[in-house]
Amino acid sequence: MLILPIVNNRRVMNVEIRLKGASKIRQSVLYDHTKSSDIIVNREKFSESTYHSSRDKNAPVDFIRSRSLLYPRDFLVTTKSEADSPYYDVYRVPQPPKKVNDGLDQLYSKTIQDMQNEIPGKPQRGRYVSFADLGIQEPLSAERIEKLQRILLEARDSSNLGKRIEEAGISDLPETASFLNHFECTILSDTTIPEESLQDTLKALSAINTRDYRNLKKYYHMAKENADIYTKISYISKIVYDKPLTLSHSDRFRQKQYVKRMEDGEYPKIA
Repeated sequence: MLILPIVNNRRVMNVEIRLKGASKIRQSVLYDHTKSSDIIVNREKFSESTYHSSRDKNAPVDFIRSRSLLYPRDFLVTTKSEADSPYYDVYRVPQPPKKVNDGLDQLYSKTIQDMQNEIPGKPQRGRYVSFADLGIQEPLSAERIEKLQRILLEARDSSNLGKRIEEAGISDLPETASFLNHFECTILSDTTIPEESLQDTLKALSAINTRDYRNLKKYYHMAKENADIYTKISYISKIVYDKPLTLSHSDRFRQKQYVKRMEDGEYPKIA
């Protein structure tokens, strides 16, 4: 389970990241010539490819794209085997979006590996995601976002808008928002805590400086960084596509599910 810690509206939230459209199509199966924890694209297997031995963090998505050039279609991901048997589950996953940068590709690869590491019948282990560690924030400077906003404000003819954005060297900004829209971001409602409570806890623990304090401090810093980066991308999505990114509440904790937009944290308009 990939967990994105994020601060929103004075609350610290834990957001589960999954790929939209990915669905589990088989449970507890064992196919001939198909291994557990594998990726199968057009009958070709990740485990039998040169990508499998690669140390490149983006090897999974590179393999998927390379085997989809002629026939881009849904592919399969198998989980690990059940705890006491050789059986595993199978996901069907839509094609990945085109590459924007290594950081976003790494996020995509992590979601694929998350499915591969799933053990049916056992609680999934949570793994934190830091947008900053992935380098997703690097292209999102205020100057580049201001340039994008200026082009959008000055555009009189939408037919050449894409060309103007490309000529300005900032086409990766709307592509970043589009790429992130391929992920489903779900707030795990029962894990949300008031930001003030976390700050008070950190203040109380600061004097002893234990491992727990340092880990909690790192977690809070990650949540604030993620919020800043997510908000910038959401702002880009809003000004380009008139649709900000959204977080939804998990129906595993609530029967009622509704959409939650970033509150009071939208990237400020640049004059």
